[in-house]
Amino acid sequence: MRIKKLQQLLMENQLDQIIISNPISIYYFIGKHFHPGERLLVLLISKEGKPQLFLNELFPCEELKDVEVIRLNDKEDVIGKLETQMTGIRIGVDHEWQAGFLLALMERNAKKTFVAAGALINQCRRVKDEAEIELMRKSSMINDLAMEEVRKLLRPGVKEIEVVNQLESIFQQIDSEAISYGGIVAFKENAADPHGKSGNRVLGVGDSIVIDMGCTYRGYYSDMTRTFFVKENPMRAIYDIVLQANLNAIAKVRPGIPLSEIDAAARTVIEEAGYGAYFTHRTGHGIGLEIHEPLDVSSTNDTIAEVGMCFSIEPGIYLPREGGIRTEDLVIVTEDGCEILNSYPKTTEIITDTEMVE
Repeated sequence: MRIKKLQQLLMENQLDQIIISNPISIYYFIGKHFHPGERLLVLLISKEGKPQLFLNELFPCEELKDVEVIRLNDKEDVIGKLETQMTGIRIGVDHEWQAGFLLALMERNAKKTFVAAGALINQCRRVKDEAEIELMRKSSMINDLAMEEVRKLLRPGVKEIEVVNQLESIFQQIDSEAISYGGIVAFKENAADPHGKSGNRVLGVGDSIVIDMGCTYRGYYSDMTRTFFVKENPMRAIYDIVLQANLNAIAKVRPGIPLSEIDAAARTVIEEAGYGAYFTHRTGHGIGLEIHEPLDVSSTNDTIAEVGMCFSIEPGIYLPREGGIRTEDLVIVTEDGCEILNSYPKTTEIITDTEMVE
């Protein structure tokens, strides 16, 4: 079904074939993972007929029912072998193929036209089917449970890196198939950097604590950010602004709405409160088989929301040397709005003495 959708897009865009080199996209279309390193790996899909997988014999692969596997080895002209199967004139190429391979192919095929066609692959991947959505629900459920365990670690004297170092074991204890991708644990001034790296900063009373984390479950990512404070919240007014921005954007999500309007729903709240200069990133990003997929919820992206799209809603305010606030949820676009994949509370940001684990 996924391959047929791409073949239809090839015909609509007057392309004869498309070269897919991204291992994640190859997995999406044929359900097999390969890590080729510097070796050529290509899934060649024509607008009609069976796809062909060009795979070095170094990598094991059983016979695939609906895909012809063409084996390569290190002693042969792999570009020449690919060339023999390129029967079309207009050839699409994904965004990730190494320039060395592409240039070699172009030099030997001057009469063919090569077209950047990664957008067609993204068009397929950005709308999740029910099986994908169910895996993302499970991944986010695990993330919710993990956040509860992380919250227990947040007490005065703990270091950012000490919390990060426990994420893997926390996810594994919840579900053995969950794999942490690391995430961000940032205290006070470090939380003012949206992509700050966790270090030896020690947590103090009243510090803002940004926890941005998630896992993969059977290949599908979860992602969530919550902001906490220990015993007191000196940034409560800013916290409430960010929370309202998050809620406004989520309320805007429905089929037919440009993603830029969803960004505006969050950004306007922050701008009207006087903090527009401190919201320094887009409102959200696509997610699925990769933590960041090309479906950005930004002021410049007028892509129309469709049922099955999944992306984050994560407004933030970042005050240099003072701290940062971010609240992030994942949403799936539904027929009448959206489904929020995260259920961890967003309104209980203060950790009290009774919650602390010594």
